Amino acid sequence: MSRTRRERRMLLRNRITWATACVVAVAIATISTIAWFATQHNLRTQLDETLREGQPPPRTTPAPGPRRPDLTALCSPDPVNRDLRRFLEDIQLLGSDGTTCVPTGVEPVVIEPGDLDLDDVTLRDGHTSSGAPVRVLLRPLENGDVLVVSRSLTEIQGTLTGLRNVLIVVSVLAAALVGVAARLLTRSALAPLERLTETAEEIARTEDLQTPITVSGRDEAGRLGRAFAAMTAALSESRHRQRELVNDAAHELRTPLTSLLTNVDLLILSQSTGRPLPAGQQATILNRLQAQAHEFRDLVNELVILARDERELERTPVDIPTVIDNAARRAESRARGHRFDIDHTPWLVIGDKTALERTVLNLLDNAIKFSPADSTITVRSRPGWLTVTDEGPGIPATHRQHAFDRFWRAPDARALPGSGLGLAIVADTVIAHGGSVKFATPPATRGTSVRIELPAATDQGL
Repeated sequence: MSRTRRERRMLLRNRITWATACVVAVAIATISTIAWFATQHNLRTQLDETLREGQPPPRTTPAPGPRRPDLTALCSPDPVNRDLRRFLEDIQLLGSDGTTCVPTGVEPVVIEPGDLDLDDVTLRDGHTSSGAPVRVLLRPLENGDVLVVSRSLTEIQGTLTGLRNVLIVVSVLAAALVGVAARLLTRSALAPLERLTETAEEIARTEDLQTPITVSGRDEAGRLGRAFAAMTAALSESRHRQRELVNDAAHELRTPLTSLLTNVDLLILSQSTGRPLPAGQQATILNRLQAQAHEFRDLVNELVILARDERELERTPVDIPTVIDNAARRAESRARGHRFDIDHTPWLVIGDKTALERTVLNLLDNAIKFSPADSTITVRSRPGWLTVTDEGPGIPATHRQHAFDRFWRAPDARALPGSGLGLAIVADTVIAHGGSVKFATPPATRGTSVRIELPAATDQGL
């Protein structure tokens, strides 16, 4: 069997069609079998009742009414008893000595062992001397003889055979019709899935996540289509963000990389020409190389952070005051005389402690970088929010909408060290935790205040 034929046999619509046809065929076959056996039982019951009603009365105490016929006349060569004429069809007398006698023209029933040892009326299946099937009624008489009355089963068997043939034909036709109907209904019901499959195959072939996906209906197929459309949209957005990150990173890396290569080339050139640089100039170049290497390290670390998927974040209870205190201790090493004014109350967030601590640290680093020496950096926190406020020049309102973009830097801050990724990391981390970040109005006329809002954990959330 070819692979194409095997794949066609494994199609869902084919399996559903065959399963439906088989179930219906089994159901029809079961009903037909029950109907056949019920009909057989009814016909045989009716025949037995006919045999019982048509038997001659037993020889008992005489009762008023018509005279009982003399059954011994059955064995005379020329029966003339008119009372026996209605019994001459399919009747015979089994003598106590084992001999039988039948009326002229009647085919005798084959006697079986035990037919003389009866105490009551008995019904059994039998056959005539020619092999014709009959239903036999055996009635013992007072003198030890047994009256044998029979009726042919040929008519019943013919009826049952005809009924069997009709039921077989009807069952086959019904199963075929159900199979065709199931095929049509299955094809109609699975048409949305087939279209979705073709779309998925097209996306897999072209890798075009913008391929339109047709979705209709509120059933399972519609839900699957909407889920698939949402998945492709999320993948497309993720690919778009990755492409933007790569492009921005390449753009931002080009300038420091050029400067680094220039300094390295200058050192190599001085060594290769045998004209070493003055000690002061060489030390300056080495310091620049060290600073640029550190800048590259920080940039790479920040790019790794931005490239992390939010599903990589932990989901554990995090104490926000502890996060703030840890971030402040880390920032003190580079505070250059800045003071921290911290006020917070206990509250929890379900999230990643390391990522949240880095977020607060980035805000503190920005505040240190843009605040004058010996200024105060204020941190306030209450359940659901925290703010970091500095005393620097602030960010103009026209620039605030871009401050959280990757690699964005204010025009007057481009001479300062940094990659422009700090606030972008803050925004990504806060959004991944289900919160939001924005600029707030500082309490003084100068400075910048950043407000982070996070969903506080409740007892149920814990």
